[in-house]
Formats: sequence, structure tokens, C-alpha cells
Amino acid sequence: MSDITISYHYVDCNRKFEHYDANRSFFQEYYATRLAAEPGISCHVLDIGCGHGTNPTISRIEHVLGEVDGVDPFPVVQPHPLIRKRWTCAMEEIPVPSNTYDLAYSYNVVEHVVNETSFLAKTIEVLKPGGVYWSMSPNARHPFTVIVRIMQTLGIKYLYRRSIAPQANDYPAYYRLCNATKVLKAIEKLDLPVSKIDFFLIPNVQWDTFFPRRLRFIAHLIDRVVVLNAPSMSNIFMFRVEKMEAGPRDGGAI
Repeated sequence: MSDITISYHYVDCNRKFEHYDANRSFFQEYYATRLAAEPGISCHVLDIGCGHGTNPTISRIEHVLGEVDGVDPFPVVQPHPLIRKRWTCAMEEIPVPSNTYDLAYSYNVVEHVVNETSFLAKTIEVLKPGGVYWSMSPNARHPFTVIVRIMQTLGIKYLYRRSIAPQANDYPAYYRLCNATKVLKAIEKLDLPVSKIDFFLIPNVQWDTFFPRRLRFIAHLIDRVVVLNAPSMSNIFMFRVEKMEAGPRDGGAI
């Protein structure tokens, strides 16, 4: 890991609850802005977890997108019109050659990944040398993820979705790529050809929508007293991984 440049960025931190309450979509805008600034965005792009045709990331960056392919384990009748090719499979099983994409990104996907090393290995493999992967997900250190894991352990997540928060997805969440330590361990385990990693933590208070209205004060209290005073617990976790340029280590392939 000594040859990898690792950086941490705490974005829009140290503000009052009212600021975040008034800017709930900031993290989406920030993610889209960073994606749009990548040179590879106008080339060959892979949307990992491209969803059921309405990926919110695409609508914010479609003006700069080049050729976009998508991969998602769930079939759809009508894929997003900007998706050129769509594979219905897990990322680890995508049938594309190594060194295919200039850029890959995912939006609220990695929290559902079961095998973090195989996911990252395949993602890095399909990137061209110098290519970039961006991920956005919940932060594994935020109280929201703790609550989700407790509900899954107790087997009551489906009741929660049915009676309280129908917007919650019904996929198991593992959060194995949702903090910096876990991402670094996955990369180190397989000695993946990565030259640079950037981690981003962004406060957000939108998790209160997963509480009944009369109980949202609980989320607000936790935010005011704990989370907003501890940037490492910020609700939104993003990371950017840059693949090594071709060189003597691997001759340009993984």
C-alpha cells in the first residue's frame, strides 16, 4: 500500500443542523459535479447498479456522458434510454474484457455487496489503465447503518418497510465497502493495481425520513448532539479509486 496515494476529504462539515436540513440534496449535486469533472465521463462509462431505469445520477450528468453501459442483477422491461448495453448480472459476473472502461460509477450500490474483494477486483479489471471508479453509499459508521443491521438480524426489515418506510429497499445491506478501512483492506488483500484513493465524507440529515414523522426528533437529536460533531460519522461516504497506468508491473492488464 506504500505506493498508493491516499487522501481524506471532509466536505461541508462543521455547520449547524439547519444548514443541512435546508440542503438535503447537496451530496447528490456534489457527487454529480465530481463525476462530470472526470475526463473519462465523455468516453466509455459503466453504470454499476444501473437500476430499474431511473438512476438519479444519470439525470444530473447526462449532458457530459459518452457511451454508457450498465450492469444490474435485476432485469427491467425498459432500461434507461441512455444505457447502450445492459447486463443483468452481478458486477463480478459482467462479461466484458479487461481494460474496457474509462470511468465506472455506482450510486447506493456497494452497501449491498457481499464479497467486497471480488467486486473491487472486477471493477478495477474492467477499467482501462488510468481509469477511475467512483462510489457513493451510506457511511458504515453512521447510526442509520447500525439500525438497518439490527433490523436485518431480527428479521423485521420487511415489517419496517411495509408499515413505516416503503421507500427503503428490500435488499440485504452488508456495508463491507462503506468505510475507508474496509476499502483499503479489500485492495490490499488482492494487491490490486491502484495508484490513488480519495475518501469523501459528507454530512446529511435526510435519514430522518426513515423514521415515522412523530419520531423524527430522535434522528434530529442524534444529528445535533453526535453525528454533526463527528465528521467521521457523516451520513454519506464516497470514494474514488484510480487504476495504475500501464507499466512493467502488469503490462497494462490485471
